[in-house]
Amino acid sequence: MRVKHLHRLAAQRVVLVSLVSLMLPCVFGGCAGEETTRRNAKLSMWHYRLGNDYLGKKKPEMAKGELLRALRYSEKNGEAHALLGVILFYEGVHAMNFIDRRQCIKGDAAEDQRRNANDVFRQSQKHLKRRIELKQDGKSVDSETLNYLANVAMHFERFDDAIALTTKALSNMMYTGEHRAMSTRGQAYFKRGDLKKAARDLRQAVFRQPKFCQARYWLAKTLHKQGKVGAAVRQLETLLKDKACPLQEAFQLLGLCYLKQRDPGKARGLFEQCVTSNPKSCVSQECRRYAKLM
Repeated sequence: MRVKHLHRLAAQRVVLVSLVSLMLPCVFGGCAGEETTRRNAKLSMWHYRLGNDYLGKKKPEMAKGELLRALRYSEKNGEAHALLGVILFYEGVHAMNFIDRRQCIKGDAAEDQRRNANDVFRQSQKHLKRRIELKQDGKSVDSETLNYLANVAMHFERFDDAIALTTKALSNMMYTGEHRAMSTRGQAYFKRGDLKKAARDLRQAVFRQPKFCQARYWLAKTLHKQGKVGAAVRQLETLLKDKACPLQEAFQLLGLCYLKQRDPGKARGLFEQCVTSNPKSCVSQECRRYAKLM
C-alpha cells in the first residue's frame, strides 16, 4: 500500500510540474492569449475570404453570414467591416427602391418600408465607420469606404457630411474611383443648392468616366436647373443612346426639356418611353400625367 501511495504522489507531482511548466511562459509572456488571438485572426480572414467569394457568386445572404462569423472571431477585421457595410448599403438601396421604383407605395406601407431601409443604412454606416477607425494608421485613406459613407449621409440628407467625406476621399491621389466621389459630391452640392459647384464636380466625373450614367444624369439635371436647357438636352441625348444606362428619370427630364424648347411632339414621345420603361414606378405616374396634359 505504501509503495502504491508513493507512486500516486510521484505521478501527481509529474502532472503538477508539467502544468506549471506549461503555464509559466503564458503567465509571464501571455503566450496562450497571443496564440488564440493569432488563430482567431486567421479564422476571421478565412471567413472574410469565403464571404467575398460568395458575394462574387452573387450570394449576398451567404456572404453576410460568413462576414458576421469573421467579425465574431476578430472584431478588428477591417476588411470584413468594409464588405459587410457595402452589402448592407445596397440592401438599403433595394429597400428604398421598393417604395418608388419597383412599385409606388404610399402611406403607412411606405413609411414602414422607409423605416426598415433606414435601419439597414444605419447598420451599414456602423460597419463602414468601424472600417475607417481601424484604418486610421496615418499611412493611407480608404477612399471607397469614405464614398459609401458619403452616400449613406446623402440618404439621411446630411449633405455637408457627404461633401466633407467625399473631399477626404478625393485627397487620396491613388484613388482610382475618383469619378464616383466627384459624382457624390456634385449631387450633395446640388441638394444643398450650390449649382455652380455641383456642375463643376459632375463635369469632372463625366470627363473622367464618360460611361458613368448617374454622373451624366445629375449633370443634365443641374444644367436644367441652371436654365441651360440646350446643354442639358445634349447630355441626356448622349445618355439615352447608351443602352447600358436605363435611367427612367432621364426620359422624364428630357421630355421636360423639350417642353421648354416648345417641342411637344418630342416631349410626348419621351413621356411615353418613360412610362413603358418601368410602368409600376412613381416616375411613370408623373410621366403619364405629363403626357395626358399635352
